[in-house]
Amino acid sequence: MRFKLTLSLVNQNQNVLPINYQYELSAWIYNVINQSDPVFAEWLHNKGFSKDNKQFRLFTFSNLIVPQHEIVKDRLIIKSDHIDLIISTLPEETIQHFVSGVFCDREFTLGDRISNVAFRINAIEALPIPIFADEMSFRSLSPVFVSDKVEGRRYAQYLAPDYDGYTQLLINNLKEKLKVYTGQESNFNAQNARLIQLSQPRQKGITIKTGTPQQSKLVGYQYNFKIKADASLLRMGYYCGFGEKNSIGFGCCETL
Repeated sequence: MRFKLTLSLVNQNQNVLPINYQYELSAWIYNVINQSDPVFAEWLHNKGFSKDNKQFRLFTFSNLIVPQHEIVKDRLIIKSDHIDLIISTLPEETIQHFVSGVFCDREFTLGDRISNVAFRINAIEALPIPIFADEMSFRSLSPVFVSDKVEGRRYAQYLAPDYDGYTQLLINNLKEKLKVYTGQESNFNAQNARLIQLSQPRQKGITIKTGTPQQSKLVGYQYNFKIKADASLLRMGYYCGFGEKNSIGFGCCETL
């Protein structure tokens, strides 16, 4: 299921947010679930849905959708009366506990030592279910992150959509998510998938765990795309995210 949260600022004068807020937003989502069921929240955070040494949280969320804003260096200045946030998942347990937690606490704060913003949740709305087909078009609401290990390199390489093999990596990731969620293998051959870029990909780096020894920067791409694959895999991408690192704010897409 997919929800849209409509937010407003608790204090209109407190409207400056660090542009790297995704990791903190992910932590807030876990906290909301924790208010409903601490045991499930701990399991989801530390283990998640797993099979064959593959672990997934199976939820994703969009960037904050701020109609009027300004970016100054590493700060996002919010100038809108309302902000939207899309949160998307398939597992019923995650849906149930998130919604229950939202109604326990209608306010939350994001930010760092320099600036932070207190938000109020004004509404939560279940979004319509799309018709899933073997060919669909999507718009990314947060960067799509795909990586691959390259021989001779210590760390995985962050890939742009025009990288040879990008589409196959994207599809194989969806197949792994489907397997861990349903317990069944998809017989779709990733080599048969096709991805067409409908807009120029825009690179976006997101720094996570800012100011800690674990700080790192992940690079994804926001763009519109048409993809041909099995409908069950595209459904998985829509609800749980395309690419990797979905639970910390990557790969949330909406249908075009």
